[in-house]
Amino acid sequence: MSLGSALTIATSSLKTTQTAISIASSNIANADVVGYTRKTAAPQTVVVGGISSGVSLSDIQRLVDAGLEKRTNTARTQSAEADVLAAYLSELSSALGSTTDDDTIASVIGDLTASLKALAISPESGSEMQNVVSDLAAIADSANQLTSSIQSLRQDADQKIADSVDTVNQALHNLDELNQQILRANAAGASTADLVDQQMQQVAIISGQINVSYFTDSNGAMTVYGPGGVGLLTDSVHELSFTATSGIDSTDIYDPSSAGGLSGISVGDREITSYISGGAIGGLLTVRDDTLVAEQALVDNLTAGILDAVNTAQNAGTSVPAPSTLTSSQALTGGDALNGTGTLRIALLDASGNVQSYTDLNLSAYATIDDLVGALDGLAGISASYDSAGKLVLSSDDPSLGIGMAQISGGVGSDNETLSAALGLNDLMTRDATGKLSVRSDILADPSLLAVGALSTDAALAVGDAGIAGGDTSAIDAMIAALAEDRSFPGAGGMAATTTDLASYAGAFISHVAVSASTAEASAAIKSGALSSLENSLASKSGVNLDEETAELEILQTNYQAAAKVVTVIQEMYDTLLNMV
Repeated sequence: MSLGSALTIATSSLKTTQTAISIASSNIANADVVGYTRKTAAPQTVVVGGISSGVSLSDIQRLVDAGLEKRTNTARTQSAEADVLAAYLSELSSALGSTTDDDTIASVIGDLTASLKALAISPESGSEMQNVVSDLAAIADSANQLTSSIQSLRQDADQKIADSVDTVNQALHNLDELNQQILRANAAGASTADLVDQQMQQVAIISGQINVSYFTDSNGAMTVYGPGGVGLLTDSVHELSFTATSGIDSTDIYDPSSAGGLSGISVGDREITSYISGGAIGGLLTVRDDTLVAEQALVDNLTAGILDAVNTAQNAGTSVPAPSTLTSSQALTGGDALNGTGTLRIALLDASGNVQSYTDLNLSAYATIDDLVGALDGLAGISASYDSAGKLVLSSDDPSLGIGMAQISGGVGSDNETLSAALGLNDLMTRDATGKLSVRSDILADPSLLAVGALSTDAALAVGDAGIAGGDTSAIDAMIAALAEDRSFPGAGGMAATTTDLASYAGAFISHVAVSASTAEASAAIKSGALSSLENSLASKSGVNLDEETAELEILQTNYQAAAKVVTVIQEMYDTLLNMV
């Protein structure tokens, strides 16, 4: 071997070892950098004309198990979704309180029952009436707070969807730029290993937000496909599109077949919401459109039961003094069939509840609502008409007289309700379109308008008689019984259909949410553990081991010194030969 060949080989060894030292040093320096993977380059013999002419390094490579990396990103998608579900159910459970708390909706229903029993003992007590009305208002506030909490959580989820969509779109643009940098590096013959690390960091960000698949072509450029196989990053970025809603109530839903309602997620003109099955976005959509909607249905079941219990009793009774005006709780369509049977008694009462006049109406004689309104308006001393909202208004022509009603027999509709209950003429509580409860404003202002007894149905009733017997607490007794009676509740939100009383249903609802939150937290913990295990496995295979890297660096330094010594000796030999000439 000539001295020239020996020098070439030794020099190549120096350069190769120097590069390897640089790689090892970089590994050590970046050991704690998130997303950094160990880099290596294998030495290979340089052969020219069949003769070894030195050594070089292969391209710098990431030491990564690509399959494990993809499994880790899949686990990240699943864990992020589970974390979202657990977080929101935990918040809802906190808002509901515990079954042992004394300020939950279950407990305030119990408070109302206690106040009603006290009023039944002292039916003329203004303070006891006030207590009943205050408890009714507390029930409305409690139910409304549940609705507000649920809708506030939905609103929060909606905004976070928008934030997550922005995160995904930014990561896609970052990936697109990295693709361009990798193509330029390849063209220049430079290493792309660190750029690929950055690619995978962006993929991890996206995987935490939404379920995707990704592929890298022979040039190192990455392609990303989203839910339903839609291209998110091909030759360009195709952004996710989503429009946040400024305010959400219980009537707002996501309906892909409707132009209105809550926003879904689309890419271009393609709707992909139904294909999203994981990540924070998947969890947030589930929370906004399914989980919390189902929980609101349970609240609606409860409030419907409360309304039925208190309004049925209130409509069957009459206060003393009786109200001079009665207004239906809903707009009526005059041409609708009345479907009434039996006898309705309607009376004008003075402030003491004494009868000034009364009429018994045969409801089967009136085919439509308009027919009935005409008959009521024809009664002496009473006016009946529709207001601007289409609600029926009954009023006494003499403001000092009130209107009392009693269903002597029969009823209205398939449920055979009293006419007053069917039309909501003397409702105690109402519920608006968004599900919010309220106590009738005039009763809030004047608790004496609370129905305690009921108008007499005695066939021998005469003008001047007491329309409501002294000490009559039939309306209060009916409300106590209605609150305590078992009623059927439809299934919703993971709770099966059941038959039970209102307080027990409220308690079951609280327990159901607590169990759901606990189950979601356990699931999130399991998926988080699976992700941590995969991340640890990935780190052990692709991360930097400082001890191993330091030992490798020492070996490389020794090799470098040896190669440098060879170069020095060859140089000395050259010098000796030159001096001999």
